[in-house]
Amino acid sequence: MDARDVATKKYEAYKTRVIAGDLNIDWRDFRLAAALGEVSQGFDWFTVHKQFVDDLAAGRYEKALAEAQTDIDHNMAYGEGHLFAMTVLLKMGRNEEAKEQEAILNAIGKSIMESGDGSSAETAWFTVAPSETVFFMTEALGGQIKGQELVHVNGHAYDKLTVLDRQGNSRVVWFNTDTNELNKERAMHPKVAPQ
Repeated sequence: MDARDVATKKYEAYKTRVIAGDLNIDWRDFRLAAALGEVSQGFDWFTVHKQFVDDLAAGRYEKALAEAQTDIDHNMAYGEGHLFAMTVLLKMGRNEEAKEQEAILNAIGKSIMESGDGSSAETAWFTVAPSETVFFMTEALGGQIKGQELVHVNGHAYDKLTVLDRQGNSRVVWFNTDTNELNKERAMHPKVAPQ
């Protein structure tokens, strides 16, 4: 996996392409570069999320759109900001712009769906961070997480989730979490810079 500086450069190159309207990129690599580059490190997602929800509910659409953009600016490869932007743009009647955000959301979701079917460790969906796992499970699949277990199989880390699907049925789904485990290891054991 890429070092942080290499990943950050890859992320910025992908971001430039997406901003220019090119969605024909390797979305898995874009998401991975964002995670390994730690592009949103230190960003307070929770506060922005809460403020967006409050502003949307109060009809402060311009403010909510600015918050969605702040979310996107901190990690364009993560779906939450795009979902926020799509939601508020639809409320504002800016349907074409909303469709652009939906296209990005669909590309992110497709890159996860194409990584497996989530039914076992061998066919686990590949996500790059716990937040992406939760977002994909709840927003894309409409599942409600009831339990989580970190499992190691054949040298890989997995989140084994017990979820209620949209029909209310309980099932187990698997997500490969190697990237998150690598980032935790890097944080716990940073390389000493040469003197």
